[in-house]
Amino acid sequence: MNVHIVFGETTAGAMKWMLSKEKRQEHVIGFPDSFAIGPIRELETEKGLVGRIQWFKDNLSIGDMAEYYSNDYESSFRQALQEIGDIPKDATIIIWTADNATEQTGLRFVMKLLEDRDNKIFVVDTNECFNKYCKPLDVFYTSLHTSEVSPDHLKIILEKSDSYDPISLDAKKKFVEKWKTLSVSEEVLRLWEDGAIRSVSVDHLDAYIIHSVRRLEWKYGEGFRGCSRLVGDILGHIEQYVGDAFIFNRIHYLIEQGKLEYEGTLGKMRKLRVRLAEKKLT
Repeated sequence: MNVHIVFGETTAGAMKWMLSKEKRQEHVIGFPDSFAIGPIRELETEKGLVGRIQWFKDNLSIGDMAEYYSNDYESSFRQALQEIGDIPKDATIIIWTADNATEQTGLRFVMKLLEDRDNKIFVVDTNECFNKYCKPLDVFYTSLHTSEVSPDHLKIILEKSDSYDPISLDAKKKFVEKWKTLSVSEEVLRLWEDGAIRSVSVDHLDAYIIHSVRRLEWKYGEGFRGCSRLVGDILGHIEQYVGDAFIFNRIHYLIEQGKLEYEGTLGKMRKLRVRLAEKKLT
């Protein structure tokens, strides 16, 4: 029996659809959120989990995902933890990851959860495998997240799994040690830089958000800009998988700080327009 562990509901949905289409009786465990944001201190403990859940309720209580984080997130996360605990001892575990803080942090967390298990574990780097098995020979493609890989390409990558090597005990121990280093940090934002996870302050991207507003004004003229377009532009340029809910939250913070002005409806990305705050003469 194969058990697939993925990060993000979009990836889980694509994986389940592909396995169903191929009539493969394999189980998929999908963690419901982005490990690039939110506290992860001692997340393998009940105290750490409760702290993470509360942070999402306190900080992402606006926008399209507000209801989810307030009502459904905790049960989804706990279900994923329970499913990992219930993995049969003889099952083969396949963890899917790519070059981003979300999946790389999740990988280390899952290795901590599996620390005392003897299951055979494979780690599939979807970016590496896509470039090896799926792309045209003259093209190199960097996916920011496994969710960017189509179900058809996931199928091709999975079919090549016979050629993969399971991780060694030493490699597993290194992932667990890396998790221990990560999980002592109080920071709530993580980036993927130079092949490593870097924990940064929650306001680390604020200056870039301001720069993005200014750049769009230079390009299209001054005036209010649709928030959805701004968030998309930011995520497209920073090449980090932090999620639109976090960026939207920081835009709200910059509005509160008087660095951005707005018109429309706060809390509604598609109904909010922002611009740089006008400097007032004193």
